[in-house]
Formats: sequence, structure tokens, C-alpha cells
Amino acid sequence: MIFDSLLITFRILGVNKLRSILTILGITVGISAVIAIGSVGYGAKVVLTSSLNKQAGRFSIRRENYVKVKGTEKHIPNPHKEFMTMDDVEAIKANCPSVANAIPTDELGWRRMKSGERSKHSPVSLTTEEFASFENWSTIFGRHFNRSDMELLSKVVVIGFDVWQSLFRGKDVIGQELKFNNQRYTIIGVMEKTGQGEGYESKDNKVLLPMSTGKTYFGGNRVGPRNQVRSISIRPKSPDLLQQAQKEVEILIRRRHNDKPFYEIDSVEGTLKLVNNILFAVQLVTLLIAVFPLVIGGIGILNIMLVSVVERVPEIGLRKAVGAKPFQIRIQFLVEAVVISLIGSMLGLVFGLTAATFLGDILSQKMASQFDADWPSAFNPQSIFSGLMMGMLVGITFGFLPANQAARMTPIDAIRNK
Repeated sequence: MIFDSLLITFRILGVNKLRSILTILGITVGISAVIAIGSVGYGAKVVLTSSLNKQAGRFSIRRENYVKVKGTEKHIPNPHKEFMTMDDVEAIKANCPSVANAIPTDELGWRRMKSGERSKHSPVSLTTEEFASFENWSTIFGRHFNRSDMELLSKVVVIGFDVWQSLFRGKDVIGQELKFNNQRYTIIGVMEKTGQGEGYESKDNKVLLPMSTGKTYFGGNRVGPRNQVRSISIRPKSPDLLQQAQKEVEILIRRRHNDKPFYEIDSVEGTLKLVNNILFAVQLVTLLIAVFPLVIGGIGILNIMLVSVVERVPEIGLRKAVGAKPFQIRIQFLVEAVVISLIGSMLGLVFGLTAATFLGDILSQKMASQFDADWPSAFNPQSIFSGLMMGMLVGITFGFLPANQAARMTPIDAIRNK
């Protein structure tokens, strides 16, 4: 019966070619929009979450100038004069069993770097000899800081890839001088390119300075005394121990600083949840917008099938007169609606996946490189399956009313309406 219905369907479509093509086109546009927008949204989510997952399993505790009022979203100036110290870093390593490593970090802010006639503004970060291994960020030339650099207050720097390209045009810089704040520093290393961030926010735009050197030559209001640190980055022994490590660190810091809440704890996991929620909302809104063309295509099917029922009244009456059951008539018209939808869906899949691939190639050159993650392929079984299922659903939904109207028609009605 289904086979006979398919034969009749293709015969009907062949008789009304232009009308069939326009109806199929409506479904094609709708499915294309849903597939393209869905694939691009999924790709963006994969890139962002992949980038954050690479930083997951770590957190930082930092002294903020403004702190959140407990139980509200309001922030007020930090009423406490407390700061964390290098002794806190060592205490965390020694007394927190869930912690694998902890390093102090601080910032000098933006400085104007000069080399000969060239200059560039870059942020200066104060680090220790453990920074490179903690961040899994290696040098491509030279070396990172060592314990001697820290103890001897060496005036040395390690520069980011973009700084190297901008000021030295990719030439050998090991042993060369970099000047900022009227002081000269010797370049001992160039960090590998990460591609994370863009412009001023680029990680490759950083200049790294030994913590002890920075505290000595830039002490005071900007970075505080030599033993003082603004932030401590912490990595637990495993991602599963993240929350336990946070509790251990918070208890220790509170105990060492007289239970004063002068700090805030930042975790990538919290950011990851927030990003996922935002992306889900954005993806939902864009898909709802993309569904409108699909609904319009469905209305086109509804219209064409209602017209088809009116045009084929004699055929329906004749089939009813020779014993055709209502469900057979209903199936015939539903098959026609579903076939039109599936043809439009398959064409929509082709155009939608092509558009998604094209947009993915453009975005991968920008977004994926910034977040150090590969843009996923638009061609996946889920996209194909969802496209075909949406086509069938549209065909059944918008084809049911005309099919039911035809099934309820009697031979007498057919003769009267002929």
C-alpha cells in the first residue's frame, strides 16, 4: 500500500511541477537555516568549552580591591588591609593534601616596551620559575626563569610571541635588551605562540618578569612589598579534587589571616557553567528564529495539500465508492506531504551543511585560533538525522489536516462537490 502511495505521489508531483518545486523550496530554506545556525552554534560551543576545559582543574585565590557583599550581587571597596604572601604559597603546598602545586602571580600593568626605534605597549606579569610548567607554556627560544634568577634579582625577561614579532621582527633576541620604565632588561627567552586572546588581551602580548625582581624595582603602591602577592594560582592533584582543594586552601588562608574575608576564589568550572548557560540561551533563541522559515514552508505544504484535496475530489469519491477505507486515503495524502518534506529536507541538508562548513572555515580562522581549539566539522550524524526528522515532522504535522479532510469525505460529498 505504501509503495502504491509513493507511485501516486510522484505522479502527482510530476503533473504540478512548478507548484511542487515552490513548496519543496520553502522546506529547503527552512531546513537549511536550522542546520546552518544549529551547526555554527554547536561549533562555537565546542570551541569555547574546549578552551575552558584546557584550563579546568585549577583555580586562583586573589586579593580584590572590591569584594562582594555576602548574599547579594553588590560590590564594595575591600575593607581589609590584608594581603597574601609568599609564605602563604609555601603553606598551601605543605599543608593542603589535595593541592599539587601553587604559584604566586602579580601584575605591573601596561608598560611601553622599547627596543631601538621600535616600541609597543604590553602587560607585564610577575612570575616564578614554576610558571612555565604550571601553565604548560614553553619557550621556543632560550629559557624560562630559574631559581638563580629569583635569588639574584636578575634583570631578565621572557617575552611573548607577539612582542618578539613586533619589536624584533622574528630575529634572534636572546641576550638582547628590552627597555621599559627607564630600566634595561636582558631577554632570555621567547614563549611559544598560544593564539589565546586578541589584541591587548592576547596572551602572546605579555612580558614576563621574575617576581623578586619586580617586587624590588617596582615595589610600593603598585605591587606592594617583596613578600606580598596579589594572587595565588592553584592546581589540585586531580580535577576530581578541585572542590576539596578549594576548601582546604580557604580554611588555611582564613586561619593564617585571622578569618578576614579579604579574598575571592575564581574557578574555571564556574566560568564554564556560565558560558554553557549563555551559549544554550543564545543557541535556543537563534534556533527559534530559524524555525520561522521552516514553519512558513510547512504552511506551504498545508496550502498545497488543501488545494490538492479540492482538485482530486472525483478521485477520492471514486476510491471511496469502490471500497477504499478512510485510513487508506489518509495515508495517501500523508505520504505525499512527507515525501515533499523529505525532498526539501535532503536539499536543505546539502545547502545547510555547505553553508555551515563555509561559515565554520571563516570562524575557525578567527575564533578557533584565539581559543586554541579546532572548529568541529559540520558533517555529523546528528545533523543529518535531525534534518530528516524535522522534515518528516513538518510533513506529518502540516499534512494531517488535508489528509484527514480527504479521509472524511464520502462518495456523496464527492459527487456534490464535483
